[in-house]
Amino acid sequence: MPDSPDLSSALGEAVHEGRQFLARVESMAEALSVELASHEEAGRQWAAERQAIKAEEDRLRQTLRTVNETIAAERGRLAKLEEELEAVRREREQATADRDLAATDRDRARQAVEVAEREVAGVREKLQAAEQVASGLHAQLATSAADTARLRDQLGMVTRDRDTLQTDQIQWGLDRERLLAELNELKESGAALARGLAAEREQHQALQGRHAELSEQSNKLASDWGARRQALAAEIHAQNEEMQQVRKALQESQERERHGVGTGPMTIPTAGLSIEQSHLINSRLNALVGFSSVLLDERAHALTVEERREYLKYLHESAVKLSEVARSLTGGKSATADAPSVVDRDRRPPDILVADNDQVSRQRIEPFLKRAGYEVVYVDNTPRALEKATHMQPLAILIDAQLPPNGAPAMIRELRKDPRTRDIPLVVLAAPDAPPVAVAEGEVLTKPIDRQQLVQLMVRFDLMADGKRAKKMPANVLVIDDDLQAVSLVKAILKPFNVRVNAVDNARAGIEQALRNKPDLVILDLVMPGADGFEVVAALRRDKEMSRVPILVHTAKTLTAEDRQRLEGTVESIVEKAEFQPERFLELLLKRGERRKRAA
Repeated sequence: MPDSPDLSSALGEAVHEGRQFLARVESMAEALSVELASHEEAGRQWAAERQAIKAEEDRLRQTLRTVNETIAAERGRLAKLEEELEAVRREREQATADRDLAATDRDRARQAVEVAEREVAGVREKLQAAEQVASGLHAQLATSAADTARLRDQLGMVTRDRDTLQTDQIQWGLDRERLLAELNELKESGAALARGLAAEREQHQALQGRHAELSEQSNKLASDWGARRQALAAEIHAQNEEMQQVRKALQESQERERHGVGTGPMTIPTAGLSIEQSHLINSRLNALVGFSSVLLDERAHALTVEERREYLKYLHESAVKLSEVARSLTGGKSATADAPSVVDRDRRPPDILVADNDQVSRQRIEPFLKRAGYEVVYVDNTPRALEKATHMQPLAILIDAQLPPNGAPAMIRELRKDPRTRDIPLVVLAAPDAPPVAVAEGEVLTKPIDRQQLVQLMVRFDLMADGKRAKKMPANVLVIDDDLQAVSLVKAILKPFNVRVNAVDNARAGIEQALRNKPDLVILDLVMPGADGFEVVAALRRDKEMSRVPILVHTAKTLTAEDRQRLEGTVESIVEKAEFQPERFLELLLKRGERRKRAA
């Protein structure tokens, strides 16, 4: 059976590994939350654009189908008109033939009349020459007169037919002109339809090109997200394996303790695990493994944005609890018990004006903001809020969306009109079932208010309130750390402030880059392969220019009194990774900028 020193050594190593792991889990959870929100927003934008393109394509297809049907109908109508025109042409040719035949009959009738007249003249001459045969010729004369009358009737009929043919010819000419005009109109309409169809085709081709471009972009985003998801899956899988190793070590420790109790008297160290601590560690490890697995397996677990955020919150709480247990086992301080305020105590605490008549919301956020170092002033209507804002000039104004008498939009308009309150940051507090509220250059928080999110907003407003103070934030930061998760966390925290962050993973490269680029601030880890952080500090302080550059130590190493004595006077601040707080980290960066300016 192992003795107490071996047990303490194994437990110490397990706790040390657990603390390193918990730091990585905390940074990973923050980075994962930002990454998931970004990709979800990109996915929603891509889905909306794809739906709009699909709807536009359906509309164009329907329009093209309608145009094709219209062209087909017009072509049928044109063919019918051409057939009618051909029939009219044939009728006109027939009428022309009939007219020629009638003219021939008329000539024949005229010739017959002339012959008859010549015959009458001959008969008259014969009558004058031979009056003795008048009675015989009288009958012939009567017959000739009847024939003449008949021929005259025929001539009248031919004349009437000629007039009718001339009238019909005129009407046929008018009809032909009308048909030709209609044919020209149809041709012009067909040409216009052809031009419209060509324009529609060009627009359709342009839409197809846009669709192809968007499809390419969406495929690229999908591939990037797939690669990112695989990387996250591998990283979380590694973290889960580490958690399993820690859990196994804890279980072995418990087995050794139980074995020691069952075999005989044994002195258990005061730093050993109690039943409550063991239960807490196991339950929090289960939460870390379970919720991280659910977040990774999106296909089997369809989660909303609120659920993802809630699960990440569970991961964060579990990591905080485990870090507290680890510190209690090693005799360390709590990260929250003695944590400094996020507000600089050297200046007057900033005022925050809250315009809200909701007592439940007030009881939730007022004590929290006061503990964070802010002075909170409450009003319950718009007129009083406008009066207070003008005289107080608060750091920020929190406005209830349904604030009497006219709601938040009306108050925001009044604040933007007044030059004295135009630039004050605004935060709208909206009920979960209320209509969405859009605030230009402002923030919207949904009730019940997430107090951590609220205080982060206030810290950001505090840091950015004064343009001169904001300019003191370092513009170029060098991170020397072999922990990729810690580097990613620093980049994520400094991203909103447009700070350029360069990172190296070993001490030698850090020294070379610092001496070459002369950064405004160096964030340094003490434990790295090869040379350690103490050598980096010594090398930078030997350089004339780098001797004035602030160095902020950010390490997971448990510093001894000797370590702190070595660093005293050579670095500006020391932040342990197990006690890391983003708000305090930003405040330290701001103070380092102020100190460097005074030293320069």
